[in-house]
Amino acid sequence: MKENQSLNLTQLRRIILLLAYLKRHPYKSKNEILDYFEDNDKGFNERTLYRLNETLARDFGIEIVFDYTNNGYFFDEENSSNPDSFLSLLEILTTAELFSTNFKEKNNALSFVEFENKAAIEFIPNFKIVLDAIQQQLPITFNHNSFYHLKEEEYTLKPYFLKQYQNRWYAIGETEKGYRTFGIDRIDNICIGTKKFKPKTEEAKDKFSHVIGLNYVDHIMEKIHLSFHSSQKLYVLSLPLHHTQKQINTNKENTFDIELRIHPNFEFRQQVLKYGSLVKVLEPKWLADEIKGELRKAFECY
Repeated sequence: MKENQSLNLTQLRRIILLLAYLKRHPYKSKNEILDYFEDNDKGFNERTLYRLNETLARDFGIEIVFDYTNNGYFFDEENSSNPDSFLSLLEILTTAELFSTNFKEKNNALSFVEFENKAAIEFIPNFKIVLDAIQQQLPITFNHNSFYHLKEEEYTLKPYFLKQYQNRWYAIGETEKGYRTFGIDRIDNICIGTKKFKPKTEEAKDKFSHVIGLNYVDHIMEKIHLSFHSSQKLYVLSLPLHHTQKQINTNKENTFDIELRIHPNFEFRQQVLKYGSLVKVLEPKWLADEIKGELRKAFECY
């Protein structure tokens, strides 16, 4: 996002409406898009559509493209810059703007909202320092408190990108021992170095692209076959486990089967275990045996 780019609530709302509409209904004509906005935004017209499309492409790398074969516009996610991150950012900005607008009118908005987790606002400065270092291609040195080893160590990291997982932010990059992931809420005494490094952001993102969570070294990438109870279908469709998720065996009535191509790491196994009896691992066999063993051990605790 450009430093001087500022979107007001109306613009944010229009962008969300447009992208959501085209994700649900690709290849819509200009008139169909305008008709849709007629019901949702009376001030939206043809000129607004072209100006919004230009802003999305120029300032955010988001492509709304006219497809001559299908005679309509579609949200070209494949050729857009980080579309998932942009949509997540839109959600954050819009929510913040809505709260800000509400506070100007009444000051009791938070009485009607409950957030999922306790906020770690004391670590927001770390986020800015790490992001600045990434953008400037400079290393960072810091002390890291390990929850696993219960000790503090000093590290120097070439940070390549920030990744959010379970409402916490992590810096991902390279130390002298290879790729590492550090929770920024466990970083102290952080400082930015002076010697520029060659960024490997795309390489780093590729390593984590087939991972749920943060660890890609537990196991090699494999095809995973999960069979859910049919009651879970809409939940799993609306909140996919991973971007590689695809439905298979669609002729089954009582189960909902999906296939994933991921590294079946600890975080993924935790995701499977939380469904309990509502999911069964069909492939690979070693993973099915491991999940079965964990469920047996859990049962024996009672």
